[in-house]
Amino acid sequence: MIELNNVLKEQLALRVEKGITNQIDEIIRKMVEISKKFAIAGKDEKSPFRNVLGVSVDSSSSIEVIKNYIRYQIGRRGSSPIWTTSKDKEIFAVALVKELDDLKQDAESIVKNVQKGIPKGHDLESYIEESSNRHQLTKQIHMKLVQLYLGYLAREHTASIGELNLKT
Repeated sequence: MIELNNVLKEQLALRVEKGITNQIDEIIRKMVEISKKFAIAGKDEKSPFRNVLGVSVDSSSSIEVIKNYIRYQIGRRGSSPIWTTSKDKEIFAVALVKELDDLKQDAESIVKNVQKGIPKGHDLESYIEESSNRHQLTKQIHMKLVQLYLGYLAREHTASIGELNLKT
């Protein structure tokens, strides 16, 4: 396994951030789409997304922990009605878990683009070509995308409630 020095770690981090920046608008578009599809603003004034966001940023969290927490909300007494909102025979919490899973494809795409952007012979080239490093990087990016998605979903819910209140 190839180890990176601090300079190479920073270079990789900058390339990853640029990749996320290039992808984030499309991810936000998908998040807005699911928010509107299930009309979550009209289901609960209080946002349940701050709690799930808190779970996602916990240092011991993982994608599976986050998905488990979201699915748990379906059966939990007293949870927000947003989680069980149904549209076209699909439950919001289940659709959200699928969206979070699908972010792995975005993470893989970011890794591929980062890899393409590394000049031949650069020290990062051999690092990112190693399967275990690429897998770990994809996992880290996926987690970051999930955290961003949930943060933007919390904002979208708050904004949608504000817009709804202005209309009434």
